[in-house]
Formats: sequence, structure tokens, C-alpha cells
Amino acid sequence: MKYRKKGRWPRMHSLVANIRNETLKIAYKKKTVFFLIMTILIPIGAGLLIANFQSSIGIGAIAAKDFPIAMLGLFTAIFLPLFVFMGASDQFSGELGDRTLKIVLTRPISRFKVFASKQISLGIYIIAYLAAAFIASILSSLLLLQGSGKLGAAFISWIIAYGAAFLPLITLSVIAVLLAQFFSSSSGALTTSILLYIAAKAAAFFFPQVSTYSPTSYTEWHLMWIGSQMASGKVFSVFIFLLACSILCFTAGFYFFDKKEL
Repeated sequence: MKYRKKGRWPRMHSLVANIRNETLKIAYKKKTVFFLIMTILIPIGAGLLIANFQSSIGIGAIAAKDFPIAMLGLFTAIFLPLFVFMGASDQFSGELGDRTLKIVLTRPISRFKVFASKQISLGIYIIAYLAAAFIASILSSLLLLQGSGKLGAAFISWIIAYGAAFLPLITLSVIAVLLAQFFSSSSGALTTSILLYIAAKAAAFFFPQVSTYSPTSYTEWHLMWIGSQMASGKVFSVFIFLLACSILCFTAGFYFFDKKEL
């Protein structure tokens, strides 16, 4: 019991404290606020445009119950991966380039805790942006209601889909953090991450057999969780694949981070 009080809890406290510091560092960046504002405005703007378009032609192109899922597909395929790449580049390559990472490592905290706290803080913001997109999309879907339509039956599906979207995004963040270990500037890491992401998406499009082994092919994994018949076997296999990719890339990322000389 004495060992727990003197050893484990102080170590846990240092990790929590560093997670808080890393989370606040991201919050103070202007691009973080910009992404949050855009996460809210995109569904609202899309809802207004679609509602005006449908009212002018008298045809419902997108139903209100489908709107949040359509917005989630946009966020997981383009918008949130871009934020993930920026965050990983800034937290590792950017801090290495401006030498603030060296200051962090002079604190009485292990390199593993520094690495893990940066990765966890990225995960926290992924959850925050998904929550913001979820709320904004639900409110915007009200603009598409016609007559006495109801959205209650679709609400559970929305929650499941937005919750399931976390795993592919956190996997992308772990991969982006691994790539960031090979660069000393955030611009180089960001550019490489974006180009590799586009290349992986294009390769899966032209060569469908590649998609099975590419984590970037599962940004729409949330679609497997909704519908009348959920493919439970495929959901589980994709879950194991993404989890394995996350563990391997996290381990490799920490290895290169730990070997890095500042």
C-alpha cells in the first residue's frame, strides 16, 4: 500500500498533468479554433443550402435522417484527417523544429509519458470535434424536416455511427505521429502525411485489393454499424485490423521518439 501511495499515484499524476498541458497547448492554437468553428459551420451551411435547393425544386434529395451520416462521411474522409495530420505535425515535428520539445523533455517525466500524453491529447480533440459535428449535424437536420417528420428513430444510429468513427481517426493520428518522427519541421510532416493519405486513397480506388490492407480505406467504417443488417463479422475483423495498426504504429512511433537526440 505504501508503494502505491509513493510510487504509482505520483507517476499517474504526472501523466495526467502532462495530458492537460498538451491539451491546452493545442487549444491555444488559432488553427484549433478555426477547425472547431468550421466543424460547426459546415453542417449548418450545408443544411441551409440543401433545404433551399429542395424547397425550390420541390424534391427531397437528402432526407433529414440521412443528413448527419452524410456529414460524418465528409468529416471522416477529408476534414478531420487534415486536423489530425496538422496536430501530429505540430506536436512533434513542429516542437522539434522550434526546440520547445527539448524544454518539455527536461521536466521530471519520462519520454514515454510525453509521447503518450501528446497522442492522448490528439484523441481528446478527435472526440471533441466528433461531438461538435454530431450536435451541429443534428441541429442542421431539422432544416430538412418536411411535414411531421421525426428523427427519434434515427438518433441511436447517429450515436453509434459517430462513436464508431473514432477508431479509424485515432488510427490515422497514430500513423501521422509515426511519420512525424522523421521530420524536423511541421510543414514537411504535414505535406508528407497529406500526400501519403491521398496516394493511399487513390491506390484503394484503382486497385480495390489494396483497400483491405490500408487503414485509410476504413474512414467510413461507421457505415458498417448502421442499417438493418449489421455485418458483425466484418466489423470485428476491421476492428482487430485497426487496433493492430494502432498498436504497431504507436510502438514504432515511440521507438523513434525515444531514440531521438535533441
